[in-house]
Amino acid sequence: MIEVKKLHSRRWKEYRDLRLEALKSDPIAFSSSFEEEKIFSDEEWKRRINNVLFAISNDKPVGMIGYIINNKNKTKHIANIFGVYVKKEYRRQGIGKKLFDIALKFIQKNVNVFKINLGVNSELKAAIELYKKHGFKIVGRLKKELLVDGKFYDELMMERIL
Repeated sequence: MIEVKKLHSRRWKEYRDLRLEALKSDPIAFSSSFEEEKIFSDEEWKRRINNVLFAISNDKPVGMIGYIINNKNKTKHIANIFGVYVKKEYRRQGIGKKLFDIALKFIQKNVNVFKINLGVNSELKAAIELYKKHGFKIVGRLKKELLVDGKFYDELMMERIL
């Protein structure tokens, strides 16, 4: 059974390992790279884990979704979702949907949030469909936003108004 929850910061190494696996196995899915993040300090990983929900199977993280609620006066009504990943062997089991369902509940607990943004590589059709099923709409396209292994990729900007 899959449980979705936050992990204590003392489990930062598990987060680091999952994130680095994601960056290595699906480089076109993220704007960060394995090379950039593998050199993060322990303190950076401990800080970053606070903004992530994890899909847990047998007490091991097998998926994740990150979110941040803006804290600036003019944008505190906006949340951003990022870093969505499910290990390959756990895909097509509804884990991405479950991560999204729970992340949206966490975000909506903040009464100031009226909009959620995310960006997705235009070639990641399954991810785009998942986001659409959760009420996100494509509102723009950033051309040649990512350059991975000599190839350019467009990024779709998606939003959901609450």
